[in-house]
Amino acid sequence: MWKSSWRGAAALLILGLIPASLVVVTLDFGHRKAALRFSQGPEVPTLDPQKMQDVSGGRIAGALFEGLAVFDPVAASPKPGVAHRWDISDDGLVYTFHLRDDARWSDGSQLTAEDFRYSWRRALDARTGSPYNYLLFAIKGSREYVEATTGLAEMSPEQADAVVEAAAARLGIEAVSPTVLRVTLERPTRAFIDLVAFHTLLPVKRSSVETSRRVRAGDDPTDPAWTHPGRIVSNGPYVLDEWKLKYRMRLVRNEHYWNRKHVRVPTIDVYPAESPETVYLQYELGQLDLITDVPNLAAEQLLKERRAGRRLDFHGFPYCGTYFLRFNCTKPPLDDRRVRLALSLALDKQEIVDRAGRLGQPVARTFVPEGQIPWYKGPEGHGRDVERARRLLAEAGYPGGKGFPTLRYLYNTSEAHKRIAELVAEQWRRELGIVLTLQNIEWKVFLEKVGTLDYDIARAAWIADYLDPMTFLDMFVTGGGNNDTGWSNPEYDRLIGEAGDTVDMERQADIFRRAEAILIEEEMPVAPVYYYVSASLVRDRVKGYVPNPLNRIAFEDLWIDAAEGGP
Repeated sequence: MWKSSWRGAAALLILGLIPASLVVVTLDFGHRKAALRFSQGPEVPTLDPQKMQDVSGGRIAGALFEGLAVFDPVAASPKPGVAHRWDISDDGLVYTFHLRDDARWSDGSQLTAEDFRYSWRRALDARTGSPYNYLLFAIKGSREYVEATTGLAEMSPEQADAVVEAAAARLGIEAVSPTVLRVTLERPTRAFIDLVAFHTLLPVKRSSVETSRRVRAGDDPTDPAWTHPGRIVSNGPYVLDEWKLKYRMRLVRNEHYWNRKHVRVPTIDVYPAESPETVYLQYELGQLDLITDVPNLAAEQLLKERRAGRRLDFHGFPYCGTYFLRFNCTKPPLDDRRVRLALSLALDKQEIVDRAGRLGQPVARTFVPEGQIPWYKGPEGHGRDVERARRLLAEAGYPGGKGFPTLRYLYNTSEAHKRIAELVAEQWRRELGIVLTLQNIEWKVFLEKVGTLDYDIARAAWIADYLDPMTFLDMFVTGGGNNDTGWSNPEYDRLIGEAGDTVDMERQADIFRRAEAILIEEEMPVAPVYYYVSASLVRDRVKGYVPNPLNRIAFEDLWIDAAEGGP
């Protein structure tokens, strides 16, 4: 259905976001309008918790599945989930989780400790291809399990099974009973409960995930269709009722959820959109109730309005995340650290914030956001130094940019990303004499290209998975599932490993600082640009929304106020 609305369009005309002739697309809700209508940007690439790697997927996973612990947005820390309590041994190596007796899958069957054992093994299984499998490396025997599941294609099914089961026997994950899971770590890990609350460690039901046919050794034993409506079995506050790609995902309350009486919003519709401008327009037209991606130009004006006592539906708050550029360190000339450093030093980050960010985002000199993790202060980092950048580029063999190849800059669909790409291209052309070609692609394809190193330079963002420097720094170890730069440094790897073996926060902070100095002062496989400020819009009738530094949403805590126009 097509429709124009003067009220909604006028608001955007004032901000200069749309032309006066634009015909506004209205969402067709059909005969079943959900209690809550939500949008967070592009379509989620997958609903498989062990395979997802984006913030938007993690939000939906948190609605469909529940881990042993869950993130509490009020305290910004984990709290009990499927496990009603856990015990930690005096040496910090053994965690015993006690599951709720009434924990159930959405098909009514009991959720057990074995389900978590299977799911965590699946995350570590090399055939699954989990980008976050390294989060489980604190567990005893986890690295050996990854190695054992690599290269199984050369074995017979019987040999492969024997190898995998032998590795599983040495893995520190034990289902002691249906309601008791014991986890043994290689080393004390201060943030282990934070990891348990992350989506990679969510449970999936084996009979739902695996096909009934016998797979060959080395094959991925996963049926991709298991995440489809009618087949997916989950254990969280909601279940998947409908998923029409690039149109709508419908979530309905899970009547088998252990805490179902607490879930007060019966239905949630999730509407994907590549463009934040489209999402914002639909919100202004009254078609959406909650959005997490407000265009920067609109957010700038909305922030002024809120400070003036208006637009109290706008929430702008510090977000523990960094906007940065990735360099493909496997491709000349980006395999030369002098080139990477020159490109970073030539960036005018303040101009990018002023002309594209628009929310006063702090300029980033480090990769770990400054001030977001109270006990950690990173290295000094680099400021802008165009003269040094030119000298470094000349030393690398490209004086004044002569002979420098045209590089491809990749970004996903967004006016803000486009504007930043244009500013970066202009700054490097002006200051260094080099040329970029800009390529805009949709989110899912963008992730695929970056993940396979099919790019030269790519825009990127990293949001904390938990509030600890490790979540920012361990992604760049050699071969890390989220490295996506091809960069490798043995000393960096050693320091991150040492930090993981250290419980003392002061000593660990010093190790992290030395590692981060290698990353953003010496080697520069990435160039930090600014630290995020989150911008969300939430209607007055939606209650229970809590802004938090990880920008997660506890959908089970939301409710609709009938006095404010709710159903």
